[in-house]
Amino acid sequence: MQVRTYDEVDPFDVYKLTLAAFGSGLRERWVRLARRRDPRVLDEYAIYAVVRGRPVAQVIPLRMDVRLTSGIEHVGGIAGVCSHPAVWGRGYARRLMEHAHEMYRARDLSIATLATSRNIRGYGLYRRLGYVDLVPFYRATRRVSRRTPRRSAVRLRKARRSDLPTIQTLFERYVRGLCGWSVRPVELLPLYVAWSADVLDSFRLVLRDGGPVGYLSTNPKAQRLVEEAIIPNPADFRVAVHILEGRAPGGVATTGDLAAARDVARFRALGYTIAGPIPSTTMALSLDGSRSTRSLPRAFGATLGRFVHYPTDDF
Repeated sequence: MQVRTYDEVDPFDVYKLTLAAFGSGLRERWVRLARRRDPRVLDEYAIYAVVRGRPVAQVIPLRMDVRLTSGIEHVGGIAGVCSHPAVWGRGYARRLMEHAHEMYRARDLSIATLATSRNIRGYGLYRRLGYVDLVPFYRATRRVSRRTPRRSAVRLRKARRSDLPTIQTLFERYVRGLCGWSVRPVELLPLYVAWSADVLDSFRLVLRDGGPVGYLSTNPKAQRLVEEAIIPNPADFRVAVHILEGRAPGGVATTGDLAAARDVARFRALGYTIAGPIPSTTMALSLDGSRSTRSLPRAFGATLGRFVHYPTDDF
């Protein structure tokens, strides 16, 4: 096995590998776009286990900012981990992960992180490498009526490209005092919209008396009616969610993954049933002796109920 970067392999072989592993292939156009516009991307873009001239496993190492209880810190982010089904169990992904850890150490990054599910094969690998779960995630559900909401000063409208700076500002206001993925690069959402205009269709700006006071993202096809609710004022949050509930398929309102105590409490106060922990998880590993891996949940604010990792920031 040899370790090679994205530029040292055939992009079409990468497409075929990721198509076989994920059901959707990594396209050259996305790589070019990400390299131009995503500040988290490293020069190598991705690393591959190559056997007999063909990539059989992939890891995409990122460099990102998170907020710990001690302040903002640069960490490594592991994304796009996969192996071709024909080589499962041969250790290629593990060796790539270890190579990525060495890349992080060479860049003076002391923490590696990743987002995954406890239901998939890779979770066992991450545990064996020493990663720990940072916080449990929950989902909220509620039966709702389709009655027209009462008239109010709050309304929703579909987001436009010109709203992206406003959405960023609202996010930064809402996550003040929260840890984890509360440092969202300003380039991130515009990057996703540049790749697919459909991304913008999921966002709703929350307006009160015509002025923006928050935003929602919605994905009812994936049974996440309220996927992300970033609305600083609790009264505005209550009205905006009730408006969106009027469009709930089958009269059942659902949320995306919830981690922060504030978000769980807000939905519980609206009568939602909180279920979990669910399989979704964010994990971390200490790469040096400056802190123990066991201490990372506290460092990320998880034990204080201040940890956030919203769907927009998945990697």
